[in-house]
Amino acid sequence: MTVTTYLLNVISKLAQKCENELDVDKKIVLLHKVNSLLPTSYQLKIPSLLTDDYIDTALFRIYQNLFKMKV
Repeated sequence: MTVTTYLLNVISKLAQKCENELDVDKKIVLLHKVNSLLPTSYQLKIPSLLTDDYIDTALFRIYQNLFKMKV
C-alpha cells in the first residue's frame, strides 16, 4: 500500500492529539484510530489492557514507523 503525504500528515496529527490528551480512555480511542490508518505491515499489535505508559511507548513506535515510511 502506498502511503500518501496526506495520510502521513493525518496520522501524525492524530498521534499528536493522542499524545496531548489527558483522558486515558480518549487516548485509547485515538491510538486505535491511528493504528488502523497505518498500513498493515506497520500496525502494532495492541493488547487489550492498556496503560498510559504503554500508549506513550506505542506512539513512539508509530512515530518511528512514520519516519520509515517517509524515507
